[in-house]
Amino acid sequence: MKLFGKQSQTEAYATELPRLLVGQQVVMRRGEGQWSIAIGKSFVITTNSWRLIGAKSIIVTSEDDGQQFGLPSPVDAETKATGALTGASVAAVEMDTRTGDCTLQFTNALVLEILTWSSGYETWQLYRDSEFFGAVGNGGMR
Repeated sequence: MKLFGKQSQTEAYATELPRLLVGQQVVMRRGEGQWSIAIGKSFVITTNSWRLIGAKSIIVTSEDDGQQFGLPSPVDAETKATGALTGASVAAVEMDTRTGDCTLQFTNALVLEILTWSSGYETWQLYRDSEFFGAVGNGGMR
């Protein structure tokens, strides 16, 4: 089955991705206008949009960060996500071939969805040892 569009040369990459990320721990970091999702010691995904899902509901999203929602203090999405993921490691990686969304499933049953919100721009990028490794936008991974 062909995973990505003709401009992509990364079917092997998409197959390799789970092997590289499974077993790694994840730390979320808020950056200047962007999030960094550190996966183990070698990989970082940069993105604007993600959500962390628990067994019954969404735990926190990138959009929640800084929102008050009638709470005593604004939501700190970095602290909330990293706290929920502490001690867990990636159990499975899935790519949605229609959207480019990436789903990381964890050993503690949480799910982190890295979302693609543009049909034209690369909305998330993956770096390996600080070198560009791939990006996802309309038409798949490059």
